[in-house]
Amino acid sequence: MVDRREDMSRLIIIPQYPTKMRYQEWWFTEFPKQYGRFFDEVVVIGHATSMRSSPYAGFAPVETACQFEIQQIYDYLQLPLRDDDILLLNDLSFPGLFPHILFHKHPDKCFAICHGTSKNAYDYYYRSRKYKYPIERSVAKIFNAVFVATNYHKKKLMWDNIKVFPFPNPPFDNISTGNKYRGIVSVARPGIQKINKKIEKIIRTMRGNFDNWEEYRCFLAEAMVLLITSKEETYGYQVVDAIKCGCVPVAPKAFSYPELLPEEYLYRSTSVGDIMGIIDRVFCGDLKVPPLLTNDMAERFFELTANVMKNA
Repeated sequence: MVDRREDMSRLIIIPQYPTKMRYQEWWFTEFPKQYGRFFDEVVVIGHATSMRSSPYAGFAPVETACQFEIQQIYDYLQLPLRDDDILLLNDLSFPGLFPHILFHKHPDKCFAICHGTSKNAYDYYYRSRKYKYPIERSVAKIFNAVFVATNYHKKKLMWDNIKVFPFPNPPFDNISTGNKYRGIVSVARPGIQKINKKIEKIIRTMRGNFDNWEEYRCFLAEAMVLLITSKEETYGYQVVDAIKCGCVPVAPKAFSYPELLPEEYLYRSTSVGDIMGIIDRVFCGDLKVPPLLTNDMAERFFELTANVMKNA
């Protein structure tokens, strides 16, 4: 693909705290690199000084993420704005401190990415959604557009300025191995939202602990099936990772998963029999690694969103 250098401008990226072994970690480095092909200059507000020493927490460490975002506010206030500036906030909702500074210092073009919402079942803010969701909805109006990954998420939010772009694929080459040492695995982070412990106990999924992305990807590559039992999902990087590693994802026929996977890989209920019916088809070779339905747009995420931001 030819880099587009006409009508360039400066992009100011406000990244999420790069939690170890979550997509925010590679987003932190990949976004400036990829958007550099479409903008004259890319400025990143936020320094991952504690990124490498932070242990894997599953979810973003709340206190550290808040401190990180407070420092971003300070650094942004020191930045002189230009007429051609475009701002991209990588997480509209969590911790949710930075967007409020835009009421005081606002480039002409502002965009945000939204990953979840307090309306989600078991979201971090779900207990206070009565107060939190109106704040999310109001803050969203600051932006020219809010990017979400699926139509499921768009319909849940019901905001007028939402644009759907499947999130970018991880910057790792596909890997595969003929040595399938593991049958059914799970890589869901602990917590009530991302795992149904009752189902995974009955089916006896194997879980792993990972210190780096290579260990994580090898774990998936050596497994036949990735079982997903989430009770909510607005995208689903587990699905993307599994497919890139030659592992078959099996997920609920709900939430965002029908936009990522063909129907035969989705179970209709929490019935263990229904789930095992799909897994048996994988074990007997009837179901192979599926295509990722979002792949074409995910591969063009940076190009497509850059065009939207520059032409706003």
